[in-house]
Amino acid sequence: MGHFEMGQTALVVNVPAAEPVVGRWRERYDSSAAYGVSAHVTVLYPFLRLERIDAGVRAELGRLFAARRAFDVTFRATGRFPGVLYLAPEPEGPLRELTEAVAARWPEAPPYGGRHPDVVPHLTVADGAEPGVLAAMEADLAARLPFTAQAGGVTLVAFDGTSWRAEEFFPLGDGDYGVPGSLSAVLADVAAERVAQDAMWGVQDLADGTGPERTAAADLARAELEEAARDGAPTWRHVLHEEVMEAFAEADPDLLRAELVQVAAVAVKWAQALGRRGGERAPHEVKRARFKAIVDVHVLFVRKGRVLLGRRANTGYADGLWHLPSGHLEEGESAVAGAVREAREEVGVVIGPDDLTFVHAMHRAPDRVGLFFRAERWSGEPYNAEPGKCAALEWHPLDDLPAELVPYPEAALRAILRGEPYAQFGF
Repeated sequence: MGHFEMGQTALVVNVPAAEPVVGRWRERYDSSAAYGVSAHVTVLYPFLRLERIDAGVRAELGRLFAARRAFDVTFRATGRFPGVLYLAPEPEGPLRELTEAVAARWPEAPPYGGRHPDVVPHLTVADGAEPGVLAAMEADLAARLPFTAQAGGVTLVAFDGTSWRAEEFFPLGDGDYGVPGSLSAVLADVAAERVAQDAMWGVQDLADGTGPERTAAADLARAELEEAARDGAPTWRHVLHEEVMEAFAEADPDLLRAELVQVAAVAVKWAQALGRRGGERAPHEVKRARFKAIVDVHVLFVRKGRVLLGRRANTGYADGLWHLPSGHLEEGESAVAGAVREAREEVGVVIGPDDLTFVHAMHRAPDRVGLFFRAERWSGEPYNAEPGKCAALEWHPLDDLPAELVPYPEAALRAILRGEPYAQFGF
């Protein structure tokens, strides 16, 4: 990314785990960092202009990415373009395939505007720095590598004239890399339909209503398929009709189950064939399962314009970055009780429930809800009560937060300072 224009968009895989490794260098030498761009691997830049990205485009992006598996990526080494230092992801194949899939669907938006003939997935650390500075960075990074992160989704970001902001998060799924007529996409729709049926009718235990008295109908369906095949004009209707009628003619439960599996397989293959024909696919409208969120609580200890932060360590998430005292709610626990417990466990102080004031809620894509409380009073002096998980505990000025801060609590803190009670992150 270089010079930006209002309304430009990009598709990126954010890599929060890279921030402890590259954050301080990017802040000084990556031109995109000053515009709010976190550590990332670009999938496609520039993408369509923001005004062109309507609900249909967003839905199609969602289907395209959901049909691809989430994957782990490891950064072991640095690489260079002229004037650019980057981290090289391994394997790069799945990242390259994301780019190729989007570019194939929207050929009017080639990677980097068509300026580069080949796509090289990379995580930029610095651009435009002097060779000596780049060499110093490489030496520092060599001691910090390797690290592994999960590519769990793609974020659509847009430039608003001042900064890049997240427009929508598209999770990667459990798919088959988007083979036209994706099997995973069809099976996801089937699963959603099953949930909808159970929600509407309950778990049904009906009689089969099948048996040998329908053998003649099955024979007729088979004959129709064979005749169509001889004429060179078989259709999906012929095939599915035969499988259904053969199932109807079975009375033995094991044989009936085998026939029903064949019916389902043919129906899925038919749906895949429809997907291979291209064009807009009507969304599968069913009553989805009720959304379930993972809730975490965060406590703001503020003293003389400073907020208490801990540097994470040995946790497997955002190690090396600063974070508020926080944690997940436990089963049956209220949000206030959870905040009181986390404060005691992490910084060793006692807070009365009435001494907590709710200040902010943040919905983080795709299924996290963070509740933020300010501690008005507490008993005891905060200290590092979990040295196995926290490398340091320090007070930081609210108007000068550290660069190596986990991105979502940083966004929440800035929203709280602006008096905003709610924010979204990663959508």
